[in-house]
Amino acid sequence: MAYTIAFFGSKPYDEASFNEKNSEYGFELRFYKGHLNLNNVILTQGVDAVCIFVNDTADAEVIRQMAENGVKLLALRCAGYNNVDLKAAAENGITVVRVPAYSPYAVAEYTVALMLSLNRKIPRATWRTRDGNFSLHGLLGFDMYGKTAGIIGTGKIAKKLIAILRGAILLIGSGLQYQSPHLVVSDI
Repeated sequence: MAYTIAFFGSKPYDEASFNEKNSEYGFELRFYKGHLNLNNVILTQGVDAVCIFVNDTADAEVIRQMAENGVKLLALRCAGYNNVDLKAAAENGITVVRVPAYSPYAVAEYTVALMLSLNRKIPRATWRTRDGNFSLHGLLGFDMYGKTAGIIGTGKIAKKLIAILRGAILLIGSGLQYQSPHLVVSDI
């Protein structure tokens, strides 16, 4: 009998990557687009493990019903677990596992990409060019040089972000160096 895993809140890329990896193991995988909640927890009947993401609900009642359905493992495809009642899971014999951490480099670099995308209005420009509108009206951004970036918290991700923002102004190979933008950091 194959081990059965139910995935909630799954996207096509989840299905593709888990199916590819599962070719080595042969588990029975069930994918559900909807988020796990009290209304669809019945889908966990006969399932050994449930895999959820950030918008799924695993509160005490959902946990209790999953345990009644035979679920022994709750796996999170995220680092956060604020959507899971850990006490209820322990009381009902369900082991909870999660992603230990994300790459702080990847998150910090994505943050910079979002900053640049917004200050240069790239999303709006993209839509306009798709429509054949190449006007610059309303698309003028601003220079980030000389601006102050406020960062709350100094965890792993924030430290990488600070390093990127400090280094973003240096012109390598040109012999010119500019001062880094102002950084306001608060470790709250």
